[in-house]
Amino acid sequence: MTEILLGSECDDDLFSRLVDEVEAMGGSITDKEWVLGGSQERTSFQISLPSGRLEAVAETYVGLSLRGASQLVEPLAHRVIANRSE
Repeated sequence: MTEILLGSECDDDLFSRLVDEVEAMGGSITDKEWVLGGSQERTSFQISLPSGRLEAVAETYVGLSLRGASQLVEPLAHRVIANRSE
């Protein structure tokens, strides 16, 4: 399993880019789960792509990351990072 940190969990533009790139790759976010533990929030998003499934996790003090098989995580992460608005 590969995990890549994309950036801050508070970056709305980052999450929008993630959604846009998932859709551009023919995929969708199929499920969402929110958990609160003390002062930390954790939201996990199940992502379904034509080539498989992976997970995006937004966690307080950690950030927004992608987790799953490297052949799914790495191309999506590169697309999201490459489309950063400056």
